[in-house]
Amino acid sequence: MHSSSLNRADLPDARFPYGNLLHTLSSAVTANTDAREAAAVLHQIVDGTDGLLTRLAELLDATADRARAYDRDDGDDDAFYLAKDLADAAVQVRRLGEDLHVVPERMAGLSPPPQSRLRPRAATPPRPPKSSAPQPRRAP
Repeated sequence: MHSSSLNRADLPDARFPYGNLLHTLSSAVTANTDAREAAAVLHQIVDGTDGLLTRLAELLDATADRARAYDRDDGDDDAFYLAKDLADAAVQVRRLGEDLHVVPERMAGLSPPPQSRLRPRAATPPRPPKSSAPQPRRAP
């Protein structure tokens, strides 16, 4: 059997795909993205319905529920406190999302307005200079 020189621990993609995805997004933002592209990434994170922070809060709530299922009322409060810590973290993540909900718009606002696609108007022809000679008076 052929052995590879790389093992699973050397491949961060295989071990931490979600962390790697976030790293890829942050690398893309720091590369050559403009404010509008960065705003689109931020929207993916802070959207109150499907954004990353919303989904992370759901995950923390689900793991809190799972920890509660292991609470046996036998005097060992580890499951109870773990569930509480996870539920508290979910609340903090939701608050963070609420605090940051306007950052995509604010980031997009940093971008210069798009160039007008209209043709520039023709320049107005210059007016002849006013003569310094006295003008004849008109009769009333």
